[in-house]
Amino acid sequence: MKNICQHCHFLSKEDRPHSFSLTKVEREDLEKIPSYYALKCWMGVWDEGVAPHSISREQTISKVNRKNACFFWPYHPNMLFKAAEVLQSRESANEQMKRSNLYTRIGLWVAAIGLLFGAFIKLFFPHG
Repeated sequence: MKNICQHCHFLSKEDRPHSFSLTKVEREDLEKIPSYYALKCWMGVWDEGVAPHSISREQTISKVNRKNACFFWPYHPNMLFKAAEVLQSRESANEQMKRSNLYTRIGLWVAAIGLLFGAFIKLFFPHG
């Protein structure tokens, strides 16, 4: 699945001051969203109501790949925005921890190989 706003849980429509998640039908056909709604990212990445885009809604929502530039979380019907925010944050933290653990394991392997190499040198070349 492409990381585009159309597939993101945080895509919302707003009738100031209330925000609503888009329905499945609205996500599939953007023309079904009444024009009085300002579309926005609930996480604040972009907002039509604050700064209207010079490009079309379809371009903003379906074409722009915001990978690594937003808080993308796949759409889940009936899930509240706050719950999606917590789950997205948790997944992001887990990804960072996995990356950190990988670097730690690589460092340990390098250290172990260095120790073995040092022991090999001492054993076979004791005066060197």
